[in-house]
Amino acid sequence: MKRSLFYTVLALALALSLTACGDKNKQGGQGSDSGSQSNPPSQSGQPSQSGQPGGSEVGEYVFRTGETNVSINDDMSEVLTSLGEPQSYFEAESCAFEGLDKTYTYSGFVITTRPEGEKDFVNSILLTDDSVTTPEGIYIGATSDDVTAAYGDSTAGFDTLLTYTKNGTTLNFVLSEDKVISIEYLAE
Repeated sequence: MKRSLFYTVLALALALSLTACGDKNKQGGQGSDSGSQSNPPSQSGQPSQSGQPGGSEVGEYVFRTGETNVSINDDMSEVLTSLGEPQSYFEAESCAFEGLDKTYTYSGFVITTRPEGEKDFVNSILLTDDSVTTPEGIYIGATSDDVTAAYGDSTAGFDTLLTYTKNGTTLNFVLSEDKVISIEYLAE
């Protein structure tokens, strides 16, 4: 039952991250990093000035895996250079942008991208199991009290969703029976 619920939530989260079809002109949020400095992609889809994944400003939400920071709006080619080959890859024609939306699956997380010109940029990061955590130490299975202690009060008005937004990135924690069952970084 729990496995079925997990896969249902995973499918829902992936579907929501790919359903930006309603507004073709909407721009994503800016990249993020808890420590390094670089510039977010420009409107023309240019990569950050530093050429490193991890975003633009201190204080934004970032996902860290090993020694690599991954942020919303990072150039995916730079992320791939840092992370290496994914376990699996999927692409489909984008309904919101010109080109292909791409999905890269790694152990413990999934990254989806959006096309801009000749490049692809990180559009969402979904944590899929408790083998990975947010930099603040929150993982699938943590309690709502753990999330609140790490991030403060949520801006969402739901018992089953804790939402935090900072500098163009939304961080969502989906809860069931007071336990985190899904963590996703999204463009605001």
